[in-house]
Amino acid sequence: MILDKNLDINERFSQNIKIYTKKVNNKSDRDTIVLSVSIIEDTLNQLLKHKLAKVSQTAKLPEMSYSSKVDLCFKMELIKSGLRRTLHVFGNLVENFTSSEDNHGFGDLKVQTNILELCKINDNDIFNLILDLINSAPTMNSNYQKVDDLIEDIGWSGTVKFICSIINASLIEALIELK
Repeated sequence: MILDKNLDINERFSQNIKIYTKKVNNKSDRDTIVLSVSIIEDTLNQLLKHKLAKVSQTAKLPEMSYSSKVDLCFKMELIKSGLRRTLHVFGNLVENFTSSEDNHGFGDLKVQTNILELCKINDNDIFNLILDLINSAPTMNSNYQKVDDLIEDIGWSGTVKFICSIINASLIEALIELK
């Protein structure tokens, strides 16, 4: 995780996306989802610890579930409602991938529904700006109008990685602002 305030925000953002991508590269679908949420959870922990440290030097963050951390970040105004919903959907993806023996990974309808929900929630200005940047690359043959247009080209797994990498890089930026 790169927290250097001296770096240009675009450089820092892209470096944090690259760090995430290296961590999940060549992992199984299940491992990618579990690791992705673990990475996000670590960033949420840091956000909560820094916010708590600003309030009290002696207070400690209690042990909490991933969902509780997401909700507490929302209540402490560290994240907005759309991001809260997105993070809960990532939690649902982990449950869908790990809860049953008969899971078919990204071929499972519950998993695909969660991913489509992620696309719908994240069809916003930040993601559209990133899509515009992708579309402007000279090597791009496709033109993506919405986040869910990516599914056809990069697949279910690639779409989840794309959304998660941007979400985590955004959370890191929030952490930098908090410091």
